[in-house]
Amino acid sequence: MAMLSEKHGLIRDRSKGVREFSYQIPKDSRAYMRACKNAHEFICKMLTQSQRNKLASRELRSIVMQYVELDERGRQALLCNLLYPSEQKHCLLPELLEQWQKGKVTEGSNEKVLGQCKRTLLDFFGEHKLATTDDFAPDTAHKFISWRTKKTYGNCNGITSASTIKKELDILKQLAKFSALHGYLQNGNIWDTVRIKATVGLNKKVVEPLTAGEQRSLLQAIRIRSEACHDVALLFLITGIRRGELEAIRPESICNNVITLHGSHVGNAKTTGKTSAAARNIPVCPTVRKLFERGNIFNTSANALRLVLSKYFKGMHAHRLRHTFAVNKLLAQVPLQMVSYQMGHSSTGITSDLYGKFEPQHFKAGFEEAIAERKLLLQWLEQEYFG
Repeated sequence: MAMLSEKHGLIRDRSKGVREFSYQIPKDSRAYMRACKNAHEFICKMLTQSQRNKLASRELRSIVMQYVELDERGRQALLCNLLYPSEQKHCLLPELLEQWQKGKVTEGSNEKVLGQCKRTLLDFFGEHKLATTDDFAPDTAHKFISWRTKKTYGNCNGITSASTIKKELDILKQLAKFSALHGYLQNGNIWDTVRIKATVGLNKKVVEPLTAGEQRSLLQAIRIRSEACHDVALLFLITGIRRGELEAIRPESICNNVITLHGSHVGNAKTTGKTSAAARNIPVCPTVRKLFERGNIFNTSANALRLVLSKYFKGMHAHRLRHTFAVNKLLAQVPLQMVSYQMGHSSTGITSDLYGKFEPQHFKAGFEEAIAERKLLLQWLEQEYFG
């Protein structure tokens, strides 16, 4: 019999004679959590001991959450696929992606981000004439890596980063496991040994932050060409928000001297951001308040800034301003935890991996001047920019 911790959304099953299962489910409501527990117990009761021992906790979690969302007919089909995996059938790949996406959205993943990855995989399937799960082969993952490395989708520096390829390769691996669970594929671990390595100059994008002098010059140059784009660039530089988050900012976003991004999210409320960590409050400085008063940031898109940068400033892109924001803060000795929160990273480990080399405590003697320079720059950007 499974145990349910409603406080943590945790299902734990330590039934004798079979492997232990332990996984977390969304805490949308008590009724939902109890439905998941009942589904878990029913599914485990239907499976043989051998079938249970072949399942990992995350696989059973996915099955349980799908079972709860399906109607009676769908549940019967899901159980048939689990109980009789030898009766293999195939599935059209667009349909497979659609099923997979619905499951991930149910788990709380961002639909917009999933949609981008889905379009990329559909392009790959189309160009390589892969129509159904029967077309999946041991070398499909390697073909995807080779294809994705060259498919830059208009990236300004002509490089598809290893992190992007890895994220999409992980989805391809998930599709294999998803296919196996539904009886479309015999081996769901077909690509588990495939890896992508980051190599500078090949698939690793090195984004250098702007120096203090470059930041001053860039803002001045953009302002000459477009006052509206200048305001957007300045907002990116002093808040560190992502390009896509500009549309989430409204005139009423300032409350109690902070900008609330993606709404007031408490507990398990869903976010419109890239991850759940994107829901955050950003402190308001005098420059930000002035930008809100001017109003240009509400009538100008991030794409408009991108066009200005690509036309007049070779190699510059809006995301580089986000990198520069992080470095400005760290060099000004703002704690890593605060920088990580303001950027909307899901953990300080991500921030540390990307920007740890800029943390002052990692420097040897001789960097005092650089630290003082960034502190003065931040004072100018945040407090004195508009006089």
